[in-house]
Amino acid sequence: MQVEVTLEETAVLIRWKKRSDNHVLVRMKAEAILYASEGVGIGIIAKMVERAERTVQEWPADWQATRMCSVLTGHAGRLIHRV
Repeated sequence: MQVEVTLEETAVLIRWKKRSDNHVLVRMKAEAILYASEGVGIGIIAKMVERAERTVQEWPADWQATRMCSVLTGHAGRLIHRV
């Protein structure tokens, strides 16, 4: 599933993916959304982030519904100010 990501969102997702102080899941979701924005298949994305395809399939749909919030879901609010 390909998702649309703005230039601003791409910049934030790249920063989140690179930060070692972010939660691992935030980094994985950011990476997955970046791959999905380039049209990479779910199977390949799942391998790259080392998660089950079934899990990774949900992330692009969540992105479509809530954008940046979908990456931070279930994590400390302190990360939101870094957007």
